[in-house]
Amino acid sequence: MTIPPLAMVCTGNICRSPLAAELVRSATSAAVESFGTSAVVGEPPPRPTLKAAESLGLDLSTHRARQLTADVVGRAPLVLALAREHRRAVVSLVPRANRTTFTLREFARLSRLIDPHETARAIASTPDPAERLDRVVALAAAHRGSGALVTPDEDDVVDPFGLGADVYAKSTAQIVDATNDVLAYLGRALRD
Repeated sequence: MTIPPLAMVCTGNICRSPLAAELVRSATSAAVESFGTSAVVGEPPPRPTLKAAESLGLDLSTHRARQLTADVVGRAPLVLALAREHRRAVVSLVPRANRTTFTLREFARLSRLIDPHETARAIASTPDPAERLDRVVALAAAHRGSGALVTPDEDDVVDPFGLGADVYAKSTAQIVDATNDVLAYLGRALRD
């Protein structure tokens, strides 16, 4: 069975979510789409985002912003929002998505709390990649509230749109760090 597309969500769908989606897409066989809660539909990423992607060996030149819909949320096995406001918007669209929607940095933090043996046991009993993904997402959801307390800003990726190079660099670093943790955790679950 094929894994339905994962969804990455930010505000305009021109900076943070396209970069995060392309990082995951380039490292796995999973389909990953990105959307905005207030997308500037049809617009390309700004030059600083394109440059950040290029510095990571990625090409976002064909990306065009798309609006998040309830249908997208309803079919996505995992939604990674780039900030808490986006997570709230996703869950407002589809309340049952509460268990499968996280901020990117929250999911990364939770993934570091889960014993790798626990993850291996969760996915060992099924060859179906979609079911394996569902299991590791549920495992992360079960760990909400675990670990050290964090400030709300520790779950958000800073929005660089319209700001200076230093903010773009910080945003990119937050995305790369969190995405690396997410990819390490999802590992075999995303492989066909």
